[in-house]
Amino acid sequence: MTIRLSSGARSALVNTMGLLGALNKGSIQIYSGTQPATADAAVSGTLLGTVTLNSGALTKETQASQTITVAGASGSINTVTVGTLNIIPDGAVAFRTDVNTTASDLAIAINRNGLFTATVASAVVTVKPRPGAGTTYNGVAFATTVTTLTATVGAGTLSGGVAAVNGLSLVESAAGVVSKPTNEVWSFVGVAAGTAGWFRYVGSIADAGALLSAAPYYARIDGSIATSGGDMALSNIVVAIGSPNTVDSVIFTAPAA
Repeated sequence: MTIRLSSGARSALVNTMGLLGALNKGSIQIYSGTQPATADAAVSGTLLGTVTLNSGALTKETQASQTITVAGASGSINTVTVGTLNIIPDGAVAFRTDVNTTASDLAIAINRNGLFTATVASAVVTVKPRPGAGTTYNGVAFATTVTTLTATVGAGTLSGGVAAVNGLSLVESAAGVVSKPTNEVWSFVGVAAGTAGWFRYVGSIADAGALLSAAPYYARIDGSIATSGGDMALSNIVVAIGSPNTVDSVIFTAPAA
């Protein structure tokens, strides 16, 4: 078995999102040849097909977003609210050292609680919903409350979300195992002829398959394909253009040791 997790997938596991969140509404790409040495590496081989719900056409998600620009030299950011929900419920984020450091602390506070995700560039924090939210938060009020500091939002709402279509979702089960829902059909139609050798499971947002050497570190899981003994089993690994193929079972197990 040769399951490999990208830096983004490993970060999701040790942070608050987990694989269910990081890969929500994602897809599985089937390639010929041998899988790369790491899941951060660029794809290799020929793309033979993409596993989606019922082989449906895939629309990648665009996450809704909004920015917070921190300014000032003292005080605190007391709340960041989406609608009526405070997404820093652990408490106010106090000014520390300078605005860039304070903005970084704010992003950490948002990420710590797993409700939304945040990235930071200098004094600007960009906030997005978790993968799979699609258009849910478009137009939802976005605001801050502060003491002395300013934390200016780019606009009064989150915006720009585009929903994923025909993406895949895993279900949680006991003992560190996540798996394919039994009531869904995961399948693909061959787009090129070749022998399936490996797969890459990616999240809902666009991932061009390039080498990951700087942020964003996309969540990816790579694995081998075979008729038996691989990380993914296909009854027929020889793919023809236009041929239908079904993935009947997908299981990921977090090791106990």
